[in-house]
Amino acid sequence: MGLKDIITEIKEELDARDARREEVFAIAREMRRLATRALREIHLNRYDAAAELLGEAEKLISRLTEEDFRFSLLQEAVQEYVEAMLTFRLLRGEEIPSHRELRVPAEWYLLGLGDVVGELRRRILDLLREEKFDEIERLLDVMDEIAHELNSLVYPSAIVAIKRKQDVARMIVERTLGEVTVAIKESELRRVLEKLR
Repeated sequence: MGLKDIITEIKEELDARDARREEVFAIAREMRRLATRALREIHLNRYDAAAELLGEAEKLISRLTEEDFRFSLLQEAVQEYVEAMLTFRLLRGEEIPSHRELRVPAEWYLLGLGDVVGELRRRILDLLREEKFDEIERLLDVMDEIAHELNSLVYPSAIVAIKRKQDVARMIVERTLGEVTVAIKESELRRVLEKLR
């Protein structure tokens, strides 16, 4: 085979890869949009709408091949999808799916899991206004478990770039725990003062 033929063959391969990259980019953009909307619906307690959006995102994931995950442009979209799906399940008190069940790379799953801690904090702050301390305690336990499990992973960033997520998760848990403790004390004090009146 001459050089011209070799280059022609390579060009065909690269053209096919480039065309697929464009398709994957469109899928990633739509998946990210659906996950963002799903998170908004979750925080508005509109779980049916969120489930529908997550179902659409799931269909997009099923269109991806293992080879497609080589495109780094997918990472943020998949991360956001994982974050939305896990937040949805945890806030409903359900078991969370694994990375295999979601059909996503393990490293991207972990990064999405790290972001769930911030979403749970957001729900806890809403619940503080309503003084729903039992649910707050449940979510604090979940946050603490996520931070603990993430911190058990000790790998170089070439394997999984998780260090920043670990630090942020730990900081969010500590800050939230402090705020909840203050809120509980204030609530108890209010009750005592009301009894004294």
